[in-house]
Amino acid sequence: MHAIDLITADIPPLRPQDDVSRALDWLEEFKVGHLPVVEGRRLVGIVHERDLVDRNDARAAVAAVMDSVEIPYARGGQHIYEVMRLFSERGLSVVPVLDEMGIYLGAITEHEALRRLAQVTNINEPGSIVVLEMNQIDYSLHEIARLVEANDAKVLSVYTRTLPDSARVEVTLKINREEISDVLRSFDRYELFVKSTYQGSKLHEDLRGRYEELMRYINL
Repeated sequence: MHAIDLITADIPPLRPQDDVSRALDWLEEFKVGHLPVVEGRRLVGIVHERDLVDRNDARAAVAAVMDSVEIPYARGGQHIYEVMRLFSERGLSVVPVLDEMGIYLGAITEHEALRRLAQVTNINEPGSIVVLEMNQIDYSLHEIARLVEANDAKVLSVYTRTLPDSARVEVTLKINREEISDVLRSFDRYELFVKSTYQGSKLHEDLRGRYEELMRYINL
């Protein structure tokens, strides 16, 4: 899934000559903290809610308030993971999307990106989660998947995280079965350390509840 697939038609861009009052109205209407500023078909800036409020002049032009240096954006062909990294690193609620020629294509909201990420990671699919911990040098997704599939199960998604100040890695697996005692026995037999497990329908309900709670928070 790529940035161009995440664009929402709900977020119109501002123009440099639009006034601050319009920008504030749109931020409130669309429940976001940022808006792109477009002139013609070119992205020329991005406005932040805090800067608009600090300006305290509803008649001022957006051009006088917008950030036009190092404007954050994603290319249409970038993967959703890269888009999520941009949201996280820059603390954005909206990410503008450009094509390879620099033409503005639209914007992605944090809400839409999270919703689609949930699809990519199969968060709404029934199953179980297993968290493994191992030395980085011992990590082999091929071997882990082989052990899972040997027990007639499938890895739906995988996430790895290097543990701080160590040479160890944490591997989180989403497996498509709710009962995975045979998979856990295989991990134990091959001396893979199972750090934690979350199994069955209770896991599915908990994950879905947490996801819906996050969506409600973003919509506040």
